[in-house]
Amino acid sequence: MRISHLVLPLLLWPGVSLAANLKIVSEAWAPYIFEHDGQLQGVDYETVQQVFSQLGYHIEWELTPWKRAMLSVTSGRADAILDILPDAERRRQLIFPSEHLSINDSVLFYSRRHPHPYARLEDLRGLTIGVAPGYLYGNSAFVTADYFTREPAPTVEANLLKLRTQRIDLALIDRRAGLYVRQQLGLEQQIGFDPQPVGSGKLFLAFHRGAGKVELSHAFSTQLKRFKQSQEYQQILSRYRSNEANK
Repeated sequence: MRISHLVLPLLLWPGVSLAANLKIVSEAWAPYIFEHDGQLQGVDYETVQQVFSQLGYHIEWELTPWKRAMLSVTSGRADAILDILPDAERRRQLIFPSEHLSINDSVLFYSRRHPHPYARLEDLRGLTIGVAPGYLYGNSAFVTADYFTREPAPTVEANLLKLRTQRIDLALIDRRAGLYVRQQLGLEQQIGFDPQPVGSGKLFLAFHRGAGKVELSHAFSTQLKRFKQSQEYQQILSRYRSNEANK
């Protein structure tokens, strides 16, 4: 959505132009960003839409597999990527604003018929863990460990369905995403999760290292902080909140 009037926060950041177009890429990842009945929705999608609307920007969105989304933003074909965990390499490649969008807690989902208790990574020895390709999970030891098998699947839904049919032993999934999709699939009675995170981190909107993007990241971060104090932001959160009581 584009606005035609001047917005005060934008005037504070030289190099950020009014009524501009931006392209943002991401992977479909309910409830953060996904398509339903031909329309994009999601907690972080709606938050970013509102923040950039207030800054006078029109956003073009593209949902694509994660590795392709990363290539798009690092090459400059896209201006930003949604819901990315930072590490040293990604900070060299991209500009991360100071304010994050969401907190990522990656937890292990399991079939209630075949639970696998988890306290430390060693407990995963010999098991097959469903993962998403290209994800960091906020735990480098999990990504590099060689004593269990990481089996990639394209979506959270695919990993949960593989759990139901016992094609994998566990699935490492963002807590909010796993709970949301579990609820949508009606699998609460068949699939549980361990509340102890294997890894945690903050999810950001990160920008391509191009002209004006540092200023843009500052403007976005400032406006995002303001938006998080609003009732509108609380309403967005409540729309996508899942019940965690049924572990």
